[in-house]
Amino acid sequence: KPPTPLFFYSCCNNFWWCLNNVAKGIARDELPYVMYMLNDVVRHELHDMIDYYIGTQHGFNLSTGKNGKYFKRYLPPELYAQYAATYSGSDYADIWEAVDTMCDLFHTLALAVAEYFGFTYRQEEEDGMREYLRMVKQKISGCK
Repeated sequence: KPPTPLFFYSCCNNFWWCLNNVAKGIARDELPYVMYMLNDVVRHELHDMIDYYIGTQHGFNLSTGKNGKYFKRYLPPELYAQYAATYSGSDYADIWEAVDTMCDLFHTLALAVAEYFGFTYRQEEEDGMREYLRMVKQKISGCK
C-alpha cells in the first residue's frame, strides 16, 4: 500500500542510520553481526522502498511476494540487476561493494517515490551517512 509521509521518512531514516552498524561491525570484524544488520535490518528498509517504488509504477494492488520474490517481475531490468548486486559473500571488500550498491539503489528509488508523492527527501541524512561510511572504510584500509 502507499506509504504515508511518516512511513516514507521512517524507512529512509532507518535505512541510512542502521548502515552505521554495518560499518562498525566491519571495523570490529564481527561478520555475523554485519550480515544480520545488512541482510535483515537494512535490507528490510530497502525492500519497503522497492515495494513503494513498484507501487508507483504498477499500482498498489499487487504483491511483490514474500521477501521480494517477484521483484524481478516488476522492476526494470537495470534496477533489478542493481538489486541483485546488493547481495555479497563474506569478504569485507565484497560487503563494502554491496553496501555502496545498496545505497545507490535506495537513493534512486527514494527520490522517485518522494517525487511521486510530493514528499521531501532528506538528502543531508544520506550525505552524512555516506561520509561516515567513507571515513570508516578509509580508516580500516589505512587510506588517507
